[in-house]
Amino acid sequence: MNIAIETSTDDAGRALLAVSGAIDLQTRVRLLEAGHEALASSPSRLVLDLDDVSFIDSTGIGALVELGHDAADGGGGLVLRDPSRRVMRILEISGLVDAWELETTV
Repeated sequence: MNIAIETSTDDAGRALLAVSGAIDLQTRVRLLEAGHEALASSPSRLVLDLDDVSFIDSTGIGALVELGHDAADGGGGLVLRDPSRRVMRILEISGLVDAWELETTV
């Protein structure tokens, strides 16, 4: 499966990764690398825009957990922006829906 990650900064100056495609065993390393790079340049908060994520498995959830811990270790936090229905469903099933800040855009 494929993943695309666009890196930018949002209006609040937070590191923003717009993720599309699948977050799974094959793509988790790319997400982690992009997340670690973003945290190195902007450690306050890491925002993951997950609106276009079509699939996430347990290794993808593990990547989110790892990025959340890394962001917290740096004194910041992880924000999930506009998680797709599939992502929300997995977060609910896994009991992680309240683990991170959820943000929606209009």
